[in-house]
Amino acid sequence: MFTRQTEDRLNQPPTRSPRSLGPRHCQHLGAVVAELAPDWLVELQYDVLGQAIIVILPENLDGAIGPTLIVRVDEPAFHLEERSRDAYRKLGEYRAWDDVLRAVRIRLIWEMPFPTPLTDQRC
Repeated sequence: MFTRQTEDRLNQPPTRSPRSLGPRHCQHLGAVVAELAPDWLVELQYDVLGQAIIVILPENLDGAIGPTLIVRVDEPAFHLEERSRDAYRKLGEYRAWDDVLRAVRIRLIWEMPFPTPLTDQRC
């Protein structure tokens, strides 16, 4: 049943076609990022063509291990991309804004440090 619902959702046209990114989108992403990576920055910027993009990046770029994430709109979808020091890749194309938020959340979880294992302490 879940598979059928997913297929139906993918085959339906989006309820609202993304036109452009704005401050409200930036606030939504800021809330997601603050929850998982509070020292990262979320900025609304404009590319060379004047199109709005949202950039998510580590606060300290000099010592940054994590990638820079970029959200942009190219109708009819939102695009999530990742840039590292010498690499670039597309992470996904999403029709719904909620799917973008979920994808950013998942990507940031991968950047979180692993917890240190508990040592065997005997009382």
